[in-house]
Amino acid sequence: MRPTISTTAAAVCVLLSLAGCSEPKPQAQLSETLPEILVPPSGSIVSKEGGADALKIRFKSSLTPNEVAKYYREVLSKPPWSLVSDTPTADSSISLYAERPNGPPLWVAIRKTAGGCFVDLAGAKIK
Repeated sequence: MRPTISTTAAAVCVLLSLAGCSEPKPQAQLSETLPEILVPPSGSIVSKEGGADALKIRFKSSLTPNEVAKYYREVLSKPPWSLVSDTPTADSSISLYAERPNGPPLWVAIRKTAGGCFVDLAGAKIK
């Protein structure tokens, strides 16, 4: 029996997908990028993503962006943190950037969504 085009195509797809399998990409450790996870008030984790040098964790909060931003402004204005940047954006999001001695920096992005807001916490390894 001679293989059909669809059988051959399916075999090629399987081989290509297996060839694409490799070792998982290295991902930075929480302790290196976000050693202190500042969960937003009324927050629950939605996702986590990252690469070898940085991580981002997304939370959903039932509070408004301004209420969540107030919380982060208070926390990141006290030692050991130093709030370096607090920027509202054109789309009504709020971006915060904070540093602390001998630790990774923290980026906080707050964006309005139905029933509250998304909060992205991002950190990067210190070189």
